[in-house]
Amino acid sequence: MRVSEVRKNYGKCLELVSMDPNFNNISVGLFIKKDILTVWSYSKKDQINDRLNSIRDKMVEFGGLQSLDSDYKMRIPEGALIERPLKFLFSQCVEMSPEKKPETGPITAKDNKTKLTFFVDGAFKDGKYIYTVTAEGEHEKPGLRIRAVVGGFIKYGECVRNDVDSFCFPDQKSHDEYVRVLLPYARNVSAVEQMLEANEQAGQMTTQSLGFSQ
Repeated sequence: MRVSEVRKNYGKCLELVSMDPNFNNISVGLFIKKDILTVWSYSKKDQINDRLNSIRDKMVEFGGLQSLDSDYKMRIPEGALIERPLKFLFSQCVEMSPEKKPETGPITAKDNKTKLTFFVDGAFKDGKYIYTVTAEGEHEKPGLRIRAVVGGFIKYGECVRNDVDSFCFPDQKSHDEYVRVLLPYARNVSAVEQMLEANEQAGQMTTQSLGFSQ
């Protein structure tokens, strides 16, 4: 299809991964039209259909999205149309090993700047689903790092600050899958900014009017 046809059928390009490390380094895009997401590439390589469906299946598995019968497509559940987490989810699902499985149990990650380990727990409070960040380990002022992590969720998850150590999503509902996706980014905003800038430059180099590298 032409670029205009892709836009008409699939909507706007929400995110572009310039090189798929698991499939011939092609460029892959995530498109959104109303509440339908579509994984798409202009590549004509053998087994491209299987690869696009594989990415779609990973997004369903890791992001709590709803798979559709149509190839490459999935539906966003009500309240889960939050663009920034979807962008990070898509990038992870393209770049991760096809054998990787979602984590279960507590939502946790080690701090890459200190000896702390962060934990994020959610619960309903006053009609809102509030996520609270705590930390275990050695640090003179763990509260500073906790506030930084909450700030990361506000920046990358479009979240709203509830307190110095807590936040909620815009719809005030539970989105544990998004929290798992975002925690590795929220803990280190400066490094993520550098990564995003590099990815944007790479995307500009491989994209011509959304005609991706094939």
